Amino acid sequence: MKNFNEIYEKVYREHGQEIETIRNKAKEEYNRLIILWVILILFTIPFSLIGGIFTFVVTLGFIVLIVYTVYKLFNNKASDQFKKEYKEKIIGQFVKEYGEKLSYLPNDGISSLIYRKAGFEGFDRFHSEDLITGTLDDKYKISLSEVHTERESRDKDGHTSYHTVFHGLFSVVDLNATIGSNVRIRRNSISLFDKKYKIEMDSQEFENIFNVYGTDKIATMQLLTSDVMQELIDFKNNAKVIPEITIIADKLYIRFSTGNVFEPKVRQNAFDYSTLLKYYNIINFTLNITEKMIKNITDTAEINGTDNEKTYYQQRENLNKIEEVYSRGVSNRRTAISIMFIIAYIILRILLSLK
Repeated sequence: MKNFNEIYEKVYREHGQEIETIRNKAKEEYNRLIILWVILILFTIPFSLIGGIFTFVVTLGFIVLIVYTVYKLFNNKASDQFKKEYKEKIIGQFVKEYGEKLSYLPNDGISSLIYRKAGFEGFDRFHSEDLITGTLDDKYKISLSEVHTERESRDKDGHTSYHTVFHGLFSVVDLNATIGSNVRIRRNSISLFDKKYKIEMDSQEFENIFNVYGTDKIATMQLLTSDVMQELIDFKNNAKVIPEITIIADKLYIRFSTGNVFEPKVRQNAFDYSTLLKYYNIINFTLNITEKMIKNITDTAEINGTDNEKTYYQQRENLNKIEEVYSRGVSNRRTAISIMFIIAYIILRILLSLK
């Protein structure tokens, strides 16, 4: 497997000049808009002092320029071409260089059903794009894509709005092995999970960042060995992103709250080193953590004499243990919020009637 610098240099050597030429062309379109706005504003100052017909001319100029700006923002062919070429020739090539059996499909995404199985949160609206799929290290089937989930809310007048619950990268990996526990690793914050599933780990640094929940304490601790916990800590410290993990049966689900990804910025170098390094580290982390966990699962099975096939079906039968608690917690929270809004609305109506 190639390291980051090898991949970066190869992709830059093959596409650097071409992509930067396209980017500069797109940037020129935005620069023209800025120049036009500056000129109009400079003319506005003296003409506004004169008044009369000049005020009308300036107002008309603003209207025309606003319409032209909106048109250009949504119909900038140079910008659209830059985005298309960036995804195909930088991200696509970058993914292929990392793993020959990986493919990048910018217009595809992960199913909402797969995301829902990971049990991260409830949502009312789901969008996914920029799918990376294939096999990691010729062993592990993976799907990774950008995911954006939103929850619906209504105000007292019945108007609907949506707010973001999660926006970032989400991946699912086939472990080809199972453990005797459903495991969830979440950021160290208020959780909706039942405390009886909370497992205290033997690393205070890890505990300061993560909460761990599992249906089997021994199996969970055998999985989350010191090197696995250190991998999670190091990634958080280096990438400034806290990964959250769910393991159910033979599936490893990981998500990263990165916000928008794989989208180029016209005013930023297309080969921005830190941006591409972040993408590389996320894929590399997913591979490393998968390998470490599979090793621990295999070692544990050998020590305990575990039948993986039997364990798999046991997990499928017991899957609802945490899911039921989680769903109840989400439902209770939504109910509490709804009641609070109703009470606040009633109090407001009472206060208004007293005036």
